[in-house]
Amino acid sequence: MLADLAVRGATAGIRAAARHDNNAPQQTAPAKPAKPAPLPPGITGAMVLNDARKFAGEILYASDEMLDALTLAIAVTHTVDSFSTVPRLLFSSPEKESGKTTALDIVVMLASNGWMANPTSYALRAKFNEPERPTLVIDEISEVFGQSGLRGRSNPLGRILREGYRLSATLSMAVDRVAEDVSCFTVAAFAGLKTAVPDDIRSRSIVFPMKPLPDNISLPRDSQDSDTQEYGKVFNEQLHQWAGNAAAEIKHTFRNMRRPHPKFRARRAQIWGPLYAIALEAGEDWPARCMRAFKALALDASDMPVLSPAQMVLRDAASCFREAGAERLFGAAIKNYLLGLPDIELYGKLTDRALNRLIAEGLGPSESMDIGPQRARGFHAGPVLAAWDELEVMLYPRADDEPDPDDEETMFDVEDIPEPEPDITEVTDITDHGTDTAPLPRADGTGWV
Repeated sequence: MLADLAVRGATAGIRAAARHDNNAPQQTAPAKPAKPAPLPPGITGAMVLNDARKFAGEILYASDEMLDALTLAIAVTHTVDSFSTVPRLLFSSPEKESGKTTALDIVVMLASNGWMANPTSYALRAKFNEPERPTLVIDEISEVFGQSGLRGRSNPLGRILREGYRLSATLSMAVDRVAEDVSCFTVAAFAGLKTAVPDDIRSRSIVFPMKPLPDNISLPRDSQDSDTQEYGKVFNEQLHQWAGNAAAEIKHTFRNMRRPHPKFRARRAQIWGPLYAIALEAGEDWPARCMRAFKALALDASDMPVLSPAQMVLRDAASCFREAGAERLFGAAIKNYLLGLPDIELYGKLTDRALNRLIAEGLGPSESMDIGPQRARGFHAGPVLAAWDELEVMLYPRADDEPDPDDEETMFDVEDIPEPEPDITEVTDITDHGTDTAPLPRADGTGWV
């Protein structure tokens, strides 16, 4: 599939300095790059994101939610002008060798016009006058703002990071002693400690909490390997072709999408809105993946209810089924998935017997089933996913009178209220192999229907 991708027709070049009449200040508008060639027939946006996501996961140790968010944010860079705001990406960790620089390597490889930023005014002027907007990449952000994040207020990079998330943002530069305003609207990615980033920039960022690669895990690719970088060029072209050709649709989606979560508002909507628009346009399971990333990375402890151990198993087993795309899974597969989750310590600290009991408590009794040539006890996806969806709604209740920006679209809609269904108890068919339907776990994880 990748071998058939067309290469972008236009390459980035530095524009010549703008001419001025009578030395009067003028606003420079970089020339628009040519629209990329369309993707080969049959290749969808979801396929493009899946390819890039898989590639990133072969290089970087991170949670599924972090890799999904990183992939969506990189896709945003290929159609920045479809949005009115764009995010900053902060890869942060107090530990050394936690993958921060590797994450920036991925951004440089896959983002549109990725650039390890040079803070000099001349370099910034040249880069922001290129036909394609640059994606700023800054390693060790403390070199700009200091370990405490309190210096560098006059650094031009500081203004770009602080104000360049808005479409109207400009950067004034001197050209032949004449002030020139250049758009500095762009996605930016940087690495460093949380304390090294001023609060007004951190609040505009998606924060990726990086962790070192465990000794028992190895990754198949190295970001500095020449083969990896050649692969990266192909995935970059693929992302650019899809996002560039879908720019109008993505812009329409961004302007008209409904709020997918009660906390998806204000600054969070500004940061995550472009990612969600990309996910909606790509389709398949990407909108759900974007929302899982939003909940994992954007909501803090005060926003997230504390789950019981059984509810945690229900949530994580639902994720296991979604990622596997399977209708049935053996209990052993789910158990291995839980033990492999990097951000949840509970499962690894339990004894095998306690973990088995917890899985039974969260998911209910297992069933004997055949999957391929193997037979073991396992679970059906339908009841698990339905129970988690029901629990998720309970965890995020929404008041009837909560303000909603979509009221302008729905306040005049009139709906018929259906007659209540008669209370009929469903009877399942009994076969020689037991019931045809699996028991349904209660949403609160305390029992079974």
